[in-house]
Amino acid sequence: MTEVLTAENEVMTEVKRPRTVLIVDDHAPMRMLMRAAVDGISIPCRILEAENGDDALKIAHETLPDLVLLDIVLPGSSTSGVLVCSQLCKELHTRVVIVSGQASRAIANACLDAGAIAYVPKTTFSIQSLQVKLEEWLAQ
Repeated sequence: MTEVLTAENEVMTEVKRPRTVLIVDDHAPMRMLMRAAVDGISIPCRILEAENGDDALKIAHETLPDLVLLDIVLPGSSTSGVLVCSQLCKELHTRVVIVSGQASRAIANACLDAGAIAYVPKTTFSIQSLQVKLEEWLAQ
């Protein structure tokens, strides 16, 4: 909650709506780790999950998430992670962060060119560093 002073010097309490975060990864343990990171920040969040790109696009169209944490390698999808990123960014104007352990630099750059706001390699992933960035990304 935030207190806002009105022109009449009255204090109003402004309740911020929870942010919606969509976690997209084919590995359940990684989704759990990212969920723990989101759960641990000070900004209230509603967390949704998808294990493939098709489900991610469906959920995103239905819920319009504030932020998507997206793995690029998504077996079982009829579309690539790069295309999912592009559709989320360009069609839904959703902020996307790539969280991947197998994306080459060229693929990461393609996602950034498509509109992703950041690339977080799983090889150097830490809950604490992700939480700091989540606070920044969701505060905007």
